[in-house]
Amino acid sequence: MLAMTKLACLALLAVLVGCTPPKPTVPSLTPEAAAALLRYNSKAETWMIHVKKQNASCEYRVDVPDQTNHPAELDVAHIVYCGGRPAPREYDATVSFSYDAQAGHWVITRFSS
Repeated sequence: MLAMTKLACLALLAVLVGCTPPKPTVPSLTPEAAAALLRYNSKAETWMIHVKKQNASCEYRVDVPDQTNHPAELDVAHIVYCGGRPAPREYDATVSFSYDAQAGHWVITRFSS
């Protein structure tokens, strides 16, 4: 009888564990998605217009860090490249991305030049 009760409790526990929804994970931010966010951010666009007046070969390049632990926030520095090389300090910028769980997508929370 005791073995039967233990078996029933174990089965009930297995069903409860199997039926709980998985913890929501944050999707990785791809370099393409980061570039699209920068393209449609007014501060980032204004800064790039200013930089391109000085050096037309400059562009944003976001090398996103490792995201195996699914961070909800990412800070990326040195995102301006000119002619395939890192931009001089006066043209450089940094950006912070956050995952908006309510909306289900990444957003730019801070852009600084």
